[in-house]
Amino acid sequence: MQIQKKERTLLLVLLIGILLAGSVYLYGDSSKLQADGIVLEQASAQPSVAAEKIKVHVKGEVNSPGVYQLPPDSRVIDAIEAAGGSKAEAHLDGINLAQALADGGQVMVPPQPTLQDTAQTSPTQGQPHAGKINLNTATLEQLVTLPGIGSVRAQAILDHRQNHGRFFQAEDLKKISGISVKLFDQLRDKVYVE
Repeated sequence: MQIQKKERTLLLVLLIGILLAGSVYLYGDSSKLQADGIVLEQASAQPSVAAEKIKVHVKGEVNSPGVYQLPPDSRVIDAIEAAGGSKAEAHLDGINLAQALADGGQVMVPPQPTLQDTAQTSPTQGQPHAGKINLNTATLEQLVTLPGIGSVRAQAILDHRQNHGRFFQAEDLKKISGISVKLFDQLRDKVYVE
């Protein structure tokens, strides 16, 4: 009879062990699923918060250059205002203030053209750039006077300058969509970079 008591005790301990292991497995898994569900909810909520703002780098002739978070429907003028407004030296006519911004974009507020820049855009004898247009200070009105450059391509040049900063060489025009090698060859002697 003693063997039966030992067997009973062993069976009882084994049954309790199985019940405990099963309970831990069931309850431990469901709490883990709940914790994962919370983490998943938090992870899915974060991109929507990030999607509510875009980051734009504002530099040039603004009071506080830097990277700013703005609503996704922001315009260039909004970025300039976020950077503390433009300085007195800013050449706002040289950029499209109504252009929509994109996440990771850059707004470059150029300085006013100097007297020297203005003189070099008008034909004058004895100057190396006489009659040529400086791509870094040209306005829309000046760019449309170039052969093969209408208002759409002129705006593309201004947009490229605004989004990527100053031109380093006249050949940089070829990076702009719509300006082929053939068109650039027509422009080569009519533009310069300074």
